[in-house]
Amino acid sequence: MSFDKFEQKGQKDFDDIKEKLNALKQEKTEESGGKDGNNKNGEDNRNDLPFLEWEDPSKQKNKISAAEKSGAVIQKAFGIVTTGVEPLEIDETHAKIIGYISASMREQIRLGSYVIVPYKDEKLFGRISKLQYRQEFSTDDATEIHSRRMLHKENRREINEEDYKLLAMIDPICILYEKHGHELQRRMADRIPKPNTPILPVTDKNMVQTGLNIPKAGIFLGHLSVGGELVKTDSIPATVAYYLRNDYSMGDPLIFRHLLVCGSTGTGKTFLTKNILRQFIAKNSCYRQRSDLRLQKNPCLVIMDPQDEYSQLYEDNRLSDDENFLFESESVAFGGISNTKTLTAKVDGERYAGKSKAQQVDFTIPFSFVRHNPWILEAAEMPENQKIGYEVLIDDYFKRADFKKETPTYLGFKSFLEDDLNKNYYTEETGKIHEATYGGIVRKVLNKSYERIFDKDAKPMTELFDTMFKPGQVSVFPTEYIQSSRIRDLIVLSMMSVIVDNKLSTSGNEIIKNTPIILVLDEAHRYLSRASSTQSGKIIHKFSEAAKQGRKEGLGLFLITQDPQDIETEILKQVNTKIVLNLNNDSAISSVKLPPEYEKRVPYLKKGQMIIHSPDNGDIVEITGLSNCVVKHQ
Repeated sequence: MSFDKFEQKGQKDFDDIKEKLNALKQEKTEESGGKDGNNKNGEDNRNDLPFLEWEDPSKQKNKISAAEKSGAVIQKAFGIVTTGVEPLEIDETHAKIIGYISASMREQIRLGSYVIVPYKDEKLFGRISKLQYRQEFSTDDATEIHSRRMLHKENRREINEEDYKLLAMIDPICILYEKHGHELQRRMADRIPKPNTPILPVTDKNMVQTGLNIPKAGIFLGHLSVGGELVKTDSIPATVAYYLRNDYSMGDPLIFRHLLVCGSTGTGKTFLTKNILRQFIAKNSCYRQRSDLRLQKNPCLVIMDPQDEYSQLYEDNRLSDDENFLFESESVAFGGISNTKTLTAKVDGERYAGKSKAQQVDFTIPFSFVRHNPWILEAAEMPENQKIGYEVLIDDYFKRADFKKETPTYLGFKSFLEDDLNKNYYTEETGKIHEATYGGIVRKVLNKSYERIFDKDAKPMTELFDTMFKPGQVSVFPTEYIQSSRIRDLIVLSMMSVIVDNKLSTSGNEIIKNTPIILVLDEAHRYLSRASSTQSGKIIHKFSEAAKQGRKEGLGLFLITQDPQDIETEILKQVNTKIVLNLNNDSAISSVKLPPEYEKRVPYLKKGQMIIHSPDNGDIVEITGLSNCVVKHQ
């Protein structure tokens, strides 16, 4: 019997029963003298069918609405949880939750998609970790005949989805539940969903943020995405913003536990970095002052800029009204930073004529800086006996300058070394330094490059700390205009050393100590790798200590590189937040320590896509950066 005929027969039987019951009711009413004869008076008899529950017509509308609502939920469902393939199971270390994906929804499901599986009073929040096709019927379609039929079809790619079943493996992330009836919270996945429960897309922004344990405010990094497609919700705006925690609610702001941006050339590192750095100069981005924790200040961004790109933070970008509205609705800071300075080192034969329209301040590196940083002059590796002899010479030179009340200069040190009387004193009279060793020191320490950089016609950097390190200021140190790589490295390493030494020393400069500083180091592998130069090796120890103590000293490292594998391991270990763009080098990918399922995605990330691994901020996720820069970018 067909379903239509079966339905007609069922309706006829129901009508017959109803007619007989009404007849019996009528007889009973007449026998009782018409006491209950409401039908005779044309009134509605609610007891015609005593086994059916009568409902008020006003409530019927609500019932239909609920049914319609239920239908809408079912229509949105990807499919159902099933035990038809393997049993459902969950324990303390793993889970096996399998869903059947309906034929009509298969084009919408993606590896990594976030889903909800409801319980009666809670919800399982999970991620699709595996997709698998299986045959619906036990037939063999791996035959030559079937292959030829499919290849000669007009539309070769079409298959009958109902002949196959698509199974999705759900990796449970957490259980979502309401505390006190309204506050959504999460706990570990400790319940197993019932078979045939619908698998639903996540359309509530609060569920996504709570499920992934990501902050709802802070430093904006981008929008949550899966496979390059933005996660959309029913909220306005529909996107889910990803923020980096930037307050003291759960400890110190995460920038003081350091941040790494890594990606191959052309993946948009600078574009992304400008968008992130702009957020740190928002009005509400304030950090505690070291000497008085009750006081808070905006940070100073100190940027080592080898390509002369970051001074454009000073200028606005052209943004549409729609972009302005979206930025404001998601608390994205945008627009140029008027308090931006371009700080350029005076170098003989070089002149800065770059992109910056910000105020330019020239400075020079005084040779007195070498007194406590003698490694600055060690351009080449020195054997142990040369190191000892060099330290004796540099110490004696500064003592002599103090005694004579002279200003120490590089040219003065050069004359000191080249003086035959001094050479004879150290090699012959006292024997402190062997003659061959003395000659080796002179060859390595005396270099034409140093004559071009020390004690030039500008204010010494040690007298410009109040100009360089103002709260709420962007201080950009461009080096592209300098041809000599040795001089560029010396400038960058000197500034890095100034900041670290004063932050970590109890007797450091109070301006630097009491100003929260975010040190942005582009091409970080050039300076934080032992293999890059002798000078870099000397600063590694300082930066390892700075990375460990930065949290309490108000020093955040913001490292940018295309070669994360070259950064010293001890420093990389201290970096809590890693933003990984496209990388094609296997050793670079393995160095950032991503989970295997995310590590495989890295070489396929498109421009603007990235993986965020920040354990103290939330679960590891994929996000997509803004399509437009919040400041000028050319």
